[in-house]
Amino acid sequence: MMGLNDADRARVEAAVKAAETRTAAQFALVVAHASDDYALYPILWSALIALIVGDLAALIWSDLAALWVVVIEAVLFIAADLILHLKPLRFRCVPARVRKSHAARLARLEFAALVHDRTPGDVGLLLFVSEAERHVEILVDRGIAAKIPETAWQQIVADFVAAIKAGRVAEALIGAVDAGAALLATHFPPQPGAPNTIPDRVTEI
Repeated sequence: MMGLNDADRARVEAAVKAAETRTAAQFALVVAHASDDYALYPILWSALIALIVGDLAALIWSDLAALWVVVIEAVLFIAADLILHLKPLRFRCVPARVRKSHAARLARLEFAALVHDRTPGDVGLLLFVSEAERHVEILVDRGIAAKIPETAWQQIVADFVAAIKAGRVAEALIGAVDAGAALLATHFPPQPGAPNTIPDRVTEI
């Protein structure tokens, strides 16, 4: 998971617990290895490659029997599909806007499952990361959105991405949590005795 070992995961979860002593808001952290398997896209590209090469072969060798064209297309389709289904290549087959759309959709599903309507005053926050899509997003509940504009989270996301690119995974997550707590503490000071309704752990999917 993004290079996190057990010790790193413990540090991140300790940072979440510490952050929630500074603010009434609560944090959920979700790391998805991928937001979809995108199995359809290698098939589509393989079919396209097989059809194009088969048509070119028929044009170049006009006396080529139709059976051989079909054989060429079938072999190319199978070979290309096997190669393009390899993970590093599979995600490259998917248009960027599709990857972004799938990651954003999964983020909202996780927000609905883990955060929405879980906290008194609607003060939950989700830090969502999808590795394959290189997608990072912070989603906040209604209580937070009413007081803190969406643009306020952009610098936290930018700092997180920079730390990830530098290979500092645990530090990226901890930094995002700490920065979020600092931003939230002004508007949502801690409420002693308030229930902890969002688990203080990193959720992997």
